[in-house]
Amino acid sequence: MSTPVLDIENLEVSMGVQRILRGVSLSVGQGEIVAVVGANGVGKTSLMRALSGVYPVQGGRIRFLGEDITNMPSHRIVDRGLLQAPEGRQIFSSMTVRENLVLGGGPLGLSELDRLLPLFPILSERMQQSAGSLSGGEQQMLCVARALMRRPKLLLLDEPSLGLAPKMIRTIFSLVREIRETGVSILIVEQNARAALNLADRAAVMEGGRIVLAGPARELLVDPRVAETYLGGHVDTH
Repeated sequence: MSTPVLDIENLEVSMGVQRILRGVSLSVGQGEIVAVVGANGVGKTSLMRALSGVYPVQGGRIRFLGEDITNMPSHRIVDRGLLQAPEGRQIFSSMTVRENLVLGGGPLGLSELDRLLPLFPILSERMQQSAGSLSGGEQQMLCVARALMRRPKLLLLDEPSLGLAPKMIRTIFSLVREIRETGVSILIVEQNARAALNLADRAAVMEGGRIVLAGPARELLVDPRVAETYLGGHVDTH
């Protein structure tokens, strides 16, 4: 088996005296979409922040493309090709769409725009608008596009459907599939379990800072334990 793009082994993260990640192990293969689902407050965003170097790791190991990046500074992690589209979008509202994208590109700058914009036709029409004037869904697209400006090998998506209408959620998730087709591996954390499981190749269920179930996403979609807790008791048979 080829080396995973991302390999997380027994990850432990604490905030003060509170343990928020408890022995989390997970991997993402080349060209794969892996989803982590679970209720709010179970540690999904903390996992993303630990992977990005924002939260310190007390135990375990994170390997990216075979290299140990545990507790590596965030800017060095970005330089290696691990980028995050954070929860809450965190765009620069007073700057234009174009300025947000160019800033996201770092040393690549303007050279990436022509490559990227065909994926985001709505953004190409809004380049001179302030980012704060965009709709919620357009802001989410901008957040994802900004991360892609650095040509990531792995894209972390933190709650991309948060606060969006169902039609826009379908648009965003369709976009994620297109991004995977360009060769980018994806780790997504989501409260919207049904949408995430329909999107992903493999998935894990997180509770209380632990992975409690993991396997092919289609199998979890029809697992009665997942259905009871996260799918309103309805087993998806499609």
